[in-house]
Amino acid sequence: MKRRFRPPRLLLSLCLLAGLALSCAACAEEPPPVVSVLGPWTGDEERSFETVLDQFEKKYGIAYDYQGTTSLRETLLAQVEAGSPPDIAVLNSLGELTEYAHQGVLVPLPENVRERSPEPWAPELTVNGRKNAYWTPVKVDLKSVVWHYPGSSPRKGEWCAGVGSGATSGWPGSDWIEDILLQKWGPDVYELWATGELSWNSDEVRTSWETWGRLMAPGGDRSQADAALGNDFNGNDGKGLLKRSGDGCRREHQGSFVRRLYDEDITYVPTARAVAGLGNDRGAYEVAGDMAALFDDTSGARALITFLTGDEARATWAQAVPESNRPFFPVSVGSYGETWANRAVHDTLTGAKRLCADASDVMPPGVRGAFYRAVLEFLADPGDEKLLKGLLAQLEDERLRHAELGTPRVPSVCAAPTGGTGTP
Repeated sequence: MKRRFRPPRLLLSLCLLAGLALSCAACAEEPPPVVSVLGPWTGDEERSFETVLDQFEKKYGIAYDYQGTTSLRETLLAQVEAGSPPDIAVLNSLGELTEYAHQGVLVPLPENVRERSPEPWAPELTVNGRKNAYWTPVKVDLKSVVWHYPGSSPRKGEWCAGVGSGATSGWPGSDWIEDILLQKWGPDVYELWATGELSWNSDEVRTSWETWGRLMAPGGDRSQADAALGNDFNGNDGKGLLKRSGDGCRREHQGSFVRRLYDEDITYVPTARAVAGLGNDRGAYEVAGDMAALFDDTSGARALITFLTGDEARATWAQAVPESNRPFFPVSVGSYGETWANRAVHDTLTGAKRLCADASDVMPPGVRGAFYRAVLEFLADPGDEKLLKGLLAQLEDERLRHAELGTPRVPSVCAAPTGGTGTP
């Protein structure tokens, strides 16, 4: 009988060690994990955001691949349908995120991120019988304000307006209508409308459109409405719509991000103080935000979304841009800068009684797109009652269509501020 060969123990040990060394060498040669991020920032905004991502990579040794696009919805939808979504996407459409969550595309937030994701930016959803938070705000903005230069009255003069914004043209007008409805009718009515519970044919919605129409075409003069249709929201030269002197417009309804377009300090008042008939003491303001959501449950993605909502990332981001363009965050992490506009926005956000998420951002994407298109059509003749009636009927049909389809809705829109909002 032949004996099976058994190598000496020393030889066996050497072979095992050699194999382990080769295995470790192979591991060392493997590329580090890469977290893919899709977001709305391009140009200067992309470079400042990548400063934050660079800091993350330096700290954790996890590489990133950022793609910035102005066609965010279309790009993300194509990637999801192809089965290759990014690890993290940053977008402002709560309605779109809600649909992704109910489709099982999103991953619930890590508990430590969930705890610092305040409403109204990050309402909890009940999906398959379980309540979770599925996105977190990484940057926020105040919208219920009218900007003007010191020495000029916010209640006098022509309006600076521009509704152009590429594929999403119309949103500056929807912001106007949303803000008017919020200020005139209050948070409860606003929430019913934003979540699809109030008809577009209601008196509250109709009068809000009519109020905006009178502002854009006072006395039937459509020159401001025509200018709005011809202007990009940040000015056709990219330097802002608000002019200091001359025959130009004197006041502008726009979000807090508009600060970046003006060299000199500009001042603002809440919308209710700039538009007659809207005065109230509710202390309610419309806000928006850029939300980060997990589309893949990897350790790198969880680490990055945790980092993006922390103090270090916010401080890095703030220092990467001029003070006039420092982002605001859902929780204050220190000094928010010395310019008057920064201080005033911070004080308004922290002193508000109610903050309400941008209504069109909350609506299902189909309703949101129809709203934007209706704004553009309405501006062609803001005083035409028949035109407005037809547009509202179309929007009501779209609302009912989504109700019949059972399109998931954002459960809440307005909330008291928590934690102190600010910018470092």
